[in-house]
Amino acid sequence: MDSSLQIMEQRVSGLRTRLDTLRAEERLFQRAAGLKTQQEKDRAAVLALESELEAEKKALEDLRNKKSAAMQATATAVAQKMGHMLPYGQAVFSVGDDGDVVLGWKIPGHGFVAHGGLSGGQRVIFDSALAYALVPQGQQNPVILIEGAELGQEIGLLLESVAKSNVDTQIIACTCHELDSVSDGWTAVHVVEAAQ
Repeated sequence: MDSSLQIMEQRVSGLRTRLDTLRAEERLFQRAAGLKTQQEKDRAAVLALESELEAEKKALEDLRNKKSAAMQATATAVAQKMGHMLPYGQAVFSVGDDGDVVLGWKIPGHGFVAHGGLSGGQRVIFDSALAYALVPQGQQNPVILIEGAELGQEIGLLLESVAKSNVDTQIIACTCHELDSVSDGWTAVHVVEAAQ
């Protein structure tokens, strides 16, 4: 009987070992089930975050479009106001969606000329118109000083354009050239160097 008791003890010992192994496997399966549940929760959270991200991207794009429209409306208004002073052609001022700025002058017979490509005389005329356009609305007694040595007789075109537009700004134009005529609305003052 001793041997049968020994066999029974070995079987019980083997069953305990097997039971311990099964309990360890059961704990692993429970852990795996918990991980799967957590994985499903994480996947749902990722989907929710992706949805939020898409909504934020759309909101950002809408804001960019509104900014672009506001910037372009301002640029267009500035270009139109510049047109009051330009003797010919059309001012071009635009702001792209990416922030690129285009500033120049459409000159009859030449097409579009970027600000950096204008000649000295053209730049004097263009910059004068830009200065006029940038004067804040309602500002009392604004003054624009034009140094027009590079203009020669073209200064007459600028003065005539300004007189026709009846701009609400005092403009002082200085040149070393003698003008053939002065448009109505302008007063010509000749300054002679004192030490001749």
